[in-house]
Amino acid sequence: MLLTLIVAGLAGAATPNVQDRVTEALLSLLGEERMPDAGGRRVAAFAAMLLAAAVLLVLVSDEVSPVLLVIGGTIGAFQKEIRAAISDRMG
Repeated sequence: MLLTLIVAGLAGAATPNVQDRVTEALLSLLGEERMPDAGGRRVAAFAAMLLAAAVLLVLVSDEVSPVLLVIGGTIGAFQKEIRAAISDRMG
């Protein structure tokens, strides 16, 4: 269970690093006229990273919780925003 959170968090944090590669793959698959906007490309990169994390976890673990996978990925992807919100509240 903890392994799921850690791997998903790392996958979420790595989303900006793979966004360019995912955009290139989408461009070759969809073409210029059907390309999603910047937000859609970020979501596609996030989904690709969570899929990679899920495959890795299935290979090394017996139990993989999809809920923990999404929670960990979301925390990893939005860690900067979460830290900023917490620090604003703390003072």
